[in-house]
Amino acid sequence: MKADVSVIIPAAGLSLRMGTRVRKPFKVIGKKPIIFHTLEKFYKLRRIKEIILVVNKDDLSTVIKKWSDKLKLYKVAAIINGGKRRQDSVFNGLRHLNPDTKIVLIHDAVRPLVNNKIIKAVIEKAEERGAAIVATPMKSTVKKVNSNLGIIETVPRHDLWMAQTPQGFKRDIIMGAYDKIKNTKTEFTDDAEVVEKCGFKVEIVSGSYDNIKITTREDLKLAESLLLEH
Repeated sequence: MKADVSVIIPAAGLSLRMGTRVRKPFKVIGKKPIIFHTLEKFYKLRRIKEIILVVNKDDLSTVIKKWSDKLKLYKVAAIINGGKRRQDSVFNGLRHLNPDTKIVLIHDAVRPLVNNKIIKAVIEKAEERGAAIVATPMKSTVKKVNSNLGIIETVPRHDLWMAQTPQGFKRDIIMGAYDKIKNTKTEFTDDAEVVEKCGFKVEIVSGSYDNIKITTREDLKLAESLLLEH
């Protein structure tokens, strides 16, 4: 029997780079917030049994009041407070997992263009290898610079990949890794880094360049265009 899958969606960021009062997951594209576009990509998959939505503490009461009934239709089993850092938010999400969960997916709230093929591939690779992420090969030339933006070196790109989400893990691996780093001051930019830090190997599933993370106003315009095409 295939293992139950839970999804944690961190949506607690401050959206500073967007420069708007409304946080990115709640910006509207095509008459609905970005977060609902993202949820739609997951809740229809049979293997996904629940979604844990982690939001900024300042948004929690509003989200529950405004959308809790609708979110239940999207398999959202819990809406919880985020932490100061992304890793704190994810750790909070892990603590709310269903006891039967065997595979955990963690996905950025503002990556609404992920597709079913990618999600299924990450689940399968995580089951097989324990830890897997979606990524794409680096296309641009990469420069390492100093504090004055002077180029120090050109970094060979043939073995560089850009990490995306979802990132998938066997429950015991991701829980164990986060338990080990929960009190560290080090900031981790993704979940694979946490797992790597604890000595586990992480494998890559080839993804799509369309699976962008909406960070800037320019990203928002691109995502709107791509979502309207799909």
